[in-house]
Amino acid sequence: MVALLRFLALALPAAVLVLALTSFGAGALGLGPDLEPLAARGLARPGGLPFRLAALALAFEATALVALFLLVEGRSGWPVADGLAAGAAAWLFRGPLLVLAVAHLTRLPTEPFWQAARVELVALPAAGAAIGALAAWTRARR
Repeated sequence: MVALLRFLALALPAAVLVLALTSFGAGALGLGPDLEPLAARGLARPGGLPFRLAALALAFEATALVALFLLVEGRSGWPVADGLAAGAAAWLFRGPLLVLAVAHLTRLPTEPFWQAARVELVALPAAGAAIGALAAWTRARR
């Protein structure tokens, strides 16, 4: 039980940090979503979400990723691979399925959403790998 609590205390902040840094890095490099197609329709939110809401969404996403990792942990025999698999599975829902839902339900341009999905294709598996590495480290320190 102590090892699980230690893992959660490290994995949740690590996942938040990796997700936030990846998003920030993509934006700083100009690889983030181009909001121009949405701005042309008066629908863009150039400032993003309010900070508290963005932080809450990031914490929720990190918690869901850690929970998904715990579901697949031990399947491959290597925790980092389990983390990569959890991140890839999370990306399926955060990436293409979300874009397809937007395309199906609205007449919004999908380009900004595909660009966001490509950033998440890096962010989620990277965060999953970090979670897996922390799981291996906490297991080794028992």
